[in-house]
Amino acid sequence: MTHRSIDSRPSRLALILTIAGSAVLLSGCSNKDDAKEAVSQANLEFRKVSIGDSTYEDGFSKEAYSKADELTKDFAGNGQDYGEGAAVAQSLAKLGLATLAGDDASTAETDSMHQSRVIRGHLSEWIAMNSVALATTNLDISDEKQALSELITLREADVVQYTKLHESLQEEIDAYQVQIDDLDAKAVNERNESARFELQMTSVSATQAAQLAQRVREHSLRADGYELESDRLQGRVGQLLPGAHEIELQVQKAKDQITLLQESIFELEQRVRDSKQDSAQARADAEQAHSEITRLIDALEEYRSSTVIPASERVISTLRQSIRAAGGANDVVKVSGSLAKASGQEQLARALSRQARGEAEMVSLYQAIEGAGLAGDWESMIQSHTTKRDELYGESKQAFQDSASSLRRARMRGESGDALEAAAVRLDQLGGVEPEPEYNEEYESDESDFDESEFEDEMDGEVDPDAEELDDEG
Repeated sequence: MTHRSIDSRPSRLALILTIAGSAVLLSGCSNKDDAKEAVSQANLEFRKVSIGDSTYEDGFSKEAYSKADELTKDFAGNGQDYGEGAAVAQSLAKLGLATLAGDDASTAETDSMHQSRVIRGHLSEWIAMNSVALATTNLDISDEKQALSELITLREADVVQYTKLHESLQEEIDAYQVQIDDLDAKAVNERNESARFELQMTSVSATQAAQLAQRVREHSLRADGYELESDRLQGRVGQLLPGAHEIELQVQKAKDQITLLQESIFELEQRVRDSKQDSAQARADAEQAHSEITRLIDALEEYRSSTVIPASERVISTLRQSIRAAGGANDVVKVSGSLAKASGQEQLARALSRQARGEAEMVSLYQAIEGAGLAGDWESMIQSHTTKRDELYGESKQAFQDSASSLRRARMRGESGDALEAAAVRLDQLGGVEPEPEYNEEYESDESDFDESEFEDEMDGEVDPDAEELDDEG
């Protein structure tokens, strides 16, 4: 299974709503064969994903969601028979595709965060070397000695931080390696079993040989599956190793710089004649760190513009399509349409929030660089990312509020209605809206509200006007 961060996974609410929505895909009020068949086939594609093997790659799910989207696009929300069911199906297909795309966006944001931390390491190096250069040219060593001691503490903290980060990455790599070894062992075992049955085929009847051939095929297919998963995990390890190596180098650099700082204090105390030479070397090191910071910042900005932002925009665009598709179900299956729309809006809010956190990290990075006194037009960079961060946080809050509104439009009663209202309140809070003090009291709805029995009737394809309202135990 593809490694995903927590943010890229659908929330528990999204999963519940997806299941609830897919249960009504076959509702309708007529028998238009083409539209009905499209909705039915889309439902089958969703079932493939729900019962799929845990070792399936995301490509399997993507193919199913894409097919469901393609099947229903000509019928979704067009006002014809089964149009609303097709709208819900297309919305859920888009939501599934967005969830898969969210893995790439989350990975890209994580990689961007790692690059930012590496830049911070080089910034600490520049601060240290610049201070060394100043200290070694000052005959009054008292203040400089104190500053160098503080820098030693700073770099020691860097050693601790980068060591923890390296250990974390190494644990992840080791975990993948354990899985790889296990998969390889399983593959070898399956190959051996296949070979054993293949040898038996030469000494049995044709009927038995055919049965043995089936066993050979089964073991070979399982071995292929284990090997494919092993290859995928090895690829992920290959992606992590360069980052782990870079962090390991930063740890060693910090240790080396601690040693250099300690030596600088010793040299200051002894007032050695080569203080000018040491100062020149420190300045050269500081200039080199400055150049490296500039290079890495350019690389980070390029990575964000070419990889991180496009990945997030793909997710956001697909989620907006899901929301629009759900808007086409506002009559026969309006409860399912509202739930699907709310799910899409919640995931949109979380995607926007994730992108906003990436922009916030960039603001923090540039503020640290500017605060260190490194020459550069950092103020404009801070302003640019601050503006984007605030825009994204604002859009995220609005999407949370929109999701809460969509949940309330489902207008369900009983325990389901209470659960939806509680979820809507939590979404409002995420959107910056404080709940009314009496929000958790029983609320009334008008005659157009759906109760739980009406929702069940909708899933059966019709609404029973004589259905009784379920009590709270229903």
